Amino acid sequence: MNRKTDLSEAIQYLKQTLPEMSKRKIPTTPENYAVWYEYTVGKNLGLKSHVYELDKKQSEYTDEVNAELYEKYILCSSEQAEINKLKDSVRKIITELLDNLADEGEQLSDFSKTLQQFSAQIQHVSTSDGLQEMIKELLTETRKREHATHNLQQTVCSMANDIKDLRQEMERLNEEANTDSLTRVKNRRAFDIALDKAVHLSAQEQAPLSVILIDIDCFKQFNDQFGHSIGDKVLRYVASSLTQCVRGSDDVARVGGEEFAILLPDTSYEGAMSVAENCRLKISKQPLSDSKENKKLGSLTISAGVGSYQSRESIEDLMRRADACLYQSKRNGRNKVTGEKELEGNLSEDFTWI
Repeated sequence: MNRKTDLSEAIQYLKQTLPEMSKRKIPTTPENYAVWYEYTVGKNLGLKSHVYELDKKQSEYTDEVNAELYEKYILCSSEQAEINKLKDSVRKIITELLDNLADEGEQLSDFSKTLQQFSAQIQHVSTSDGLQEMIKELLTETRKREHATHNLQQTVCSMANDIKDLRQEMERLNEEANTDSLTRVKNRRAFDIALDKAVHLSAQEQAPLSVILIDIDCFKQFNDQFGHSIGDKVLRYVASSLTQCVRGSDDVARVGGEEFAILLPDTSYEGAMSVAENCRLKISKQPLSDSKENKKLGSLTISAGVGSYQSRESIEDLMRRADACLYQSKRNGRNKVTGEKELEGNLSEDFTWI
């Protein structure tokens, strides 16, 4: 297919993308464009199936749903493409190194045979001229070997630099895969990994471990009033504020649209309650404004739930308790911190942390 045909097809897909978004009342952000362009092309069967199920249930395409589609079918596939490129680069380097080592092995074998020949011939040399000629030939062969070894050393050094670059690129890619693109704190995937490790470590060392779940109060109304652009700034502000309230060994993550989680290793229930209260006070006392838009946004509040790991319990039990505490804070009027020792009633059976 030529370039002109490719461009023509792309334009046709773009023309079909907008109506698909419009009929579902989806905001025309770059991320949403990417999702629905991919949907219109029709080659991503997972995305097609997901959208079919959403439409079948007449689901609303909320910010959370759109973000999930983008992360699952666009962002992840882009990361996988980058990983595949890195894997190909590593394979290329390994193949090149093996080829060079094979050549080196053959050359060493030839040089060994040459030395054996010189060793046999020298027994029959009876004149100084003959000996001098043999030494001259031996020196020539040795210099050839030195030159080949030097070339191999340069090749190996060059490959070492390439591998170092690839390692840095892999670290960058791994960091991107574990970072929420908007707030730059850990994402849900990274939080789940950190939580799993922390629970195992806590169980082994019998060390305290606590979790705080945080939700921005009335964020949907805030978004509707001021727009998604300012809403994004608020999410970044909250992530930054939470990060400032914790230690370097603690993990702050964005685990949902306006929901955050803080993982607190080596922190007791009382310590976690104190951290959660500090976060709540810090955010509630700061009046917000957008200098670029010259808008006063008023104050913002958060609700929080605190749970502490209990010996041999499952991760889901811990998170269910923290979520129940968060729900209690919401039910009690928001802008509150509720700990598991204050829980009223039964835990929610609907909660699943998967």
